[in-house]
Amino acid sequence: MNDQVEITIEGKLTPEKFIEAIRAFFDMVEGVAKNVTAKPIRWVVEVEKGSARVRGRVENPSVESGHAVDTICRGVRSLRSGARTIPYGFTKREVLACKSLAALNGDGIRSISIKNGSEPEDVPQTIVETAESILSGEAFTAFGSIEGKIDSISDKQNFICSITDPVFHHDITCYFQKSEVAEEAYRGFRKRVMAGGLIRYAKEGHPTSIVVDTIRIFPAESELPTIEEVQALFK
Repeated sequence: MNDQVEITIEGKLTPEKFIEAIRAFFDMVEGVAKNVTAKPIRWVVEVEKGSARVRGRVENPSVESGHAVDTICRGVRSLRSGARTIPYGFTKREVLACKSLAALNGDGIRSISIKNGSEPEDVPQTIVETAESILSGEAFTAFGSIEGKIDSISDKQNFICSITDPVFHHDITCYFQKSEVAEEAYRGFRKRVMAGGLIRYAKEGHPTSIVVDTIRIFPAESELPTIEEVQALFK
């Protein structure tokens, strides 16, 4: 379980830039953590002696906090890839914080990276352009997937359903071109699913609809093995 995330800055930087970088880093870290966890996370700040490396360590580690730490790094990776969609667990506020970090590159700073216990994720200056595109507020479409609970269905003209997004708390309308995929969605009513296809995003950055190509129904919690059953498999 990852219970820490750290930022490393290589090069020479002024006190003002150092403070700006750390503020942006923790704006992103704390923001993502609040977006993806139900319980508050208590962070302890650690500074590594002799280097520009600052670590945020979780004082009350849990599965949720580990998920939050991983989500931070996946979001940075998504922005670095050039994908012009708000990463899972991020809002525009966290995208802006990552942009602020990326903009510090140059003028004495050789590189900035974020690490959660595995390979470091670079935060290059190219993230600035991607972040600006997301923050500009233009509606756009992109292929991807969404997760959530199917909480309403309709078959008045064409079969459609809606999935509640657990991050943005918006209803996402699902359209279908294949009858077999629509049937699978019908079987997933009131269940948690992952739908993949062409997603339309609002100018605020959240998904509004998807033309579904694939759908996967997740098992109910009651159907999942208990900790004791999992442990028994390794005896």
